[in-house]
Amino acid sequence: PAPLTAAPIVVQVAAPSLPSVEHHFGPGTTFADRIVPGLIDAALNLIGLIPMIIGIIIMATSAGGGSYDSYGNYQYDGGSGAGMAVGLVLLFGSFAVFFGIWLWNRVFKLGRTGQSVGKKIAGQKLINTTSGQPIGAGQSFVREVIHGLANQVVYLSYLWMLWDSNRQTLGDMVAKSTVIKVPKA
Repeated sequence: PAPLTAAPIVVQVAAPSLPSVEHHFGPGTTFADRIVPGLIDAALNLIGLIPMIIGIIIMATSAGGGSYDSYGNYQYDGGSGAGMAVGLVLLFGSFAVFFGIWLWNRVFKLGRTGQSVGKKIAGQKLINTTSGQPIGAGQSFVREVIHGLANQVVYLSYLWMLWDSNRQTLGDMVAKSTVIKVPKA
C-alpha cells in the first residue's frame, strides 16, 4: 500500500487590525489627529516656494515693457536678459528645493524614524502594522505616491480612513502601515 501523507495546512494571516495594533504598539490616530501634522508638513514644503516668488518678481521687473510711438505702433523695450536668467534659475531651483524638502521629510525622515517634522511635533509615529517599526524609505515613498495619485480624486486616500475600520488611508493599506500616538518630543 501507498504511504499515508497529510495534506499541507495553509494558514492565511490577515493584516493586523486596529485593536491588535493598539494592543501591541499604542493608540491609533484619528482623521482629526492627522490634520495638524499634515498642515505642518505642507507648510514646511512651502519654503520651496520662496525662491519661486522671488524669481517671478525678478522676471516681471526684468521683462521690460513697451510704449506706443507717435504713429500708434507698439515699441517693445527688450528688458534685462540677465534678470530673466536669474529669475528662471530661481524659478526652477525652487522646484528642486520643494522636491528636496518633500523627499527628506516625507520619504527619508518619515521612513527611517516614523516621524516627519509634523508627526514629531504632534506626537505621532508611522509604523509597520506587523512589526511596530518604521516602514523604511522605500515603503514610505510608495505610500506617498499612492497618496499623491489617489488624492487627485477628491483627496480619496486621506478620506478613506474615515470609513476604514483600521483607520488607514489607501497609502497606509498599500504600505502596510498605520499611524499611532506617541509621547511628544
